[in-house]
Amino acid sequence: MKAGKLGALSLRGLRAAMAVLTHGGTSAAARALHVSQPATARAIAQLERELGVLLFDRSHRGMHPTEAGDALLKRARETLTHLARADAGPWRVPLQGGRLAAQATAAQLEAILLLAKAGSQRQVAALLGVSQASVQQALAQMEHLAGEPLFDRLASGLRPTSRGAWVARQAELALVEMRAMTEDAAALLGNMRGQLTIGTLPYSTGTIVPEAIQNVTSRWAGLQVSVVDGTYESLMIKLRQAEIDIVVGALRPEVPRDLNQTPLFQDPLSIVVRAGHPLLKKRRLTLSQLSAAQWVLPMPGSPAGQALAHIFSAQSLPTPEGVYINSPTLVCAMLHQSDRLTLMPPSQWKRELQAGLLDTLKVPAKHAPRSIGFTVRASFAPTPLLRAFQEALVQAVPG
Repeated sequence: MKAGKLGALSLRGLRAAMAVLTHGGTSAAARALHVSQPATARAIAQLERELGVLLFDRSHRGMHPTEAGDALLKRARETLTHLARADAGPWRVPLQGGRLAAQATAAQLEAILLLAKAGSQRQVAALLGVSQASVQQALAQMEHLAGEPLFDRLASGLRPTSRGAWVARQAELALVEMRAMTEDAAALLGNMRGQLTIGTLPYSTGTIVPEAIQNVTSRWAGLQVSVVDGTYESLMIKLRQAEIDIVVGALRPEVPRDLNQTPLFQDPLSIVVRAGHPLLKKRRLTLSQLSAAQWVLPMPGSPAGQALAHIFSAQSLPTPEGVYINSPTLVCAMLHQSDRLTLMPPSQWKRELQAGLLDTLKVPAKHAPRSIGFTVRASFAPTPLLRAFQEALVQAVPG
């Protein structure tokens, strides 16, 4: 999540709205929150102004959520659930929120999150455009609400304690839900907007990600779309921490329960070489001839790496040796400059193959095709932008 992009959405308003949803009116909600009835009514009215959407119908029978409010308040519930988890810590299941869920502000959450990442009050103050004293105050208030220090003070800066790291993670998830709430409300008013950060795995997205990005950005102006490349392990960490919204690439046989995978298509692999490679002249190639060659290898543990090992072990041959490279651009350069081989999907190199720059070896290489798709957090309801991007991925699948 980018600093300073949350806007004016008020946690006080979310708490008041959830209390009204639970108790049916501002008077009962005010008693539950230990504030005045006018303060509760003002907090909800302010939240509705911030969103531009009416959340409740008012009548003499009480307050009941509108159709739009019913959908938006699910985000409020998730926001406060994350703060209840921050209160409880990773060691207990939260039954109800404590002081963080009841009193923390969005500005304090953002300060803690950025401090956990930057480790410097001065840097965080610069990121947020506030004074260092304001950051120090936010940290002191959050530690007071948590009831313990959230950071170790070191000569090199601040380092989150185990509890501090947990609070920062729940703060990020809560802030993402609040941002999503504003994007949902804007979409209800016919204004598609928001941020989308896409993680992509190498050798597995082909043209579908560029086509899907072009699809959504050509229909709506002002969208902020970012693409992050990385290994499977690094992208899954970022996905879980809500630093990215979706990962597109080769799926794994199983994922933890907090993630959901959606397959899009099957993508077979071939042995790829440069045009004019000496092995292209051989009429009867066998795997045994290839096992001693120099290779550019897929990363260990990746679906392509597992397929390569299976191809050779099925014929009792050793897995080839070579260099492990995770960059498609660098792999392509290595192939052009040497007689190395690689195992890659032809879909990744479609233009190079059509242009006659690369070629595939005609040798039996039996393996289970990789499943290409996308992975998202199971607990996060997609924003309108994320949902539109998922639909665009489906439309971009090769026919």
